[in-house]
Amino acid sequence: MAHFATNRFNYWGQLGIFTFFFGLGVILLSLISIYIFHLGGTLESLDKFLIPENATMVRWLQLISTLLTFFLPPVLYAKFCHIKPFKHLGFEEHFNIKQLGIVLLIILISSPMVDLLQQLTEMLPWSKATLLKFKAAEDDYFKQVLVIARMNNFWDYIISMIMVSLLPAVFEETLFRGGLQNLLSRWFKMPVLAIIVTSIIFSAIHGSYLGFLSRFALSFVLGWIYYRTGNIWLNIIAHFFNNGMALTILYFSSKPGTKMDPSQMNEHYSIWLGIFCIAVVVGLFIYFEKISKVTIDRPGEEVLIPGYNFSNPFENDIDSIGKSSQP
Repeated sequence: MAHFATNRFNYWGQLGIFTFFFGLGVILLSLISIYIFHLGGTLESLDKFLIPENATMVRWLQLISTLLTFFLPPVLYAKFCHIKPFKHLGFEEHFNIKQLGIVLLIILISSPMVDLLQQLTEMLPWSKATLLKFKAAEDDYFKQVLVIARMNNFWDYIISMIMVSLLPAVFEETLFRGGLQNLLSRWFKMPVLAIIVTSIIFSAIHGSYLGFLSRFALSFVLGWIYYRTGNIWLNIIAHFFNNGMALTILYFSSKPGTKMDPSQMNEHYSIWLGIFCIAVVVGLFIYFEKISKVTIDRPGEEVLIPGYNFSNPFENDIDSIGKSSQP
């Protein structure tokens, strides 16, 4: 359930404002990147940023980039369009412990399902050269993650958990669920379509070919949780739990101080286990739907903020909006 834009921008106007702040973040990030490139001199010399010894600097760059492009744009958009921006994004909602338990169980059981989609992607009739290119891109991405997630000791593990698991969970969920999906869901009046569009963008922006379907599926799961509850905290916890599981497995499967091999993350679950987990996840979502009705019975629907009156230049019948917001 979301509130109408209290400044009464129509949906095109809201999308324009959202895009403006996102574009502004990208421009600022580009200027920072140009400055870094200037310091680095040549593209080859920039490889020094991808070695573990420079992990602290790379972590700070990661923090700045995600803050500018993922977190600040939706917050500024909500601040500009809504009288209660953080409530609109879903930060002021409450959840019960049963919802949290089901969400964590869904994420846990989704791992074989998500892995199954990656295996199916690899089975598609790619040419040998294309498949090698895709796998090389996956390895390059993983190498960048390893720099940020350098874990020579337990303290490194805690820092990596914050940089790789917690902050991306907060920033990405604020952008994609609290901002983009929220807007598209109210605009399209078709929440599932909004989840699909958001998930496509979410997966594409990660730049992974072989992982496109698996990230799409994970995003769809997160999108449905947000649609059903309007609670960004559940999404952040679920996203953090998903990233944290992978990071913890990596930490305990690698010897401190040794170089981690990207192939360690390429082991797959059984295909039949993936199929079984799909059925279990569907069943958990049905149960999650049942217990969530107590919290919110009109997911994705725009309502008036109680006690707040405003004029609406985009609707002829203001009374009809007020009536539609009544239980």
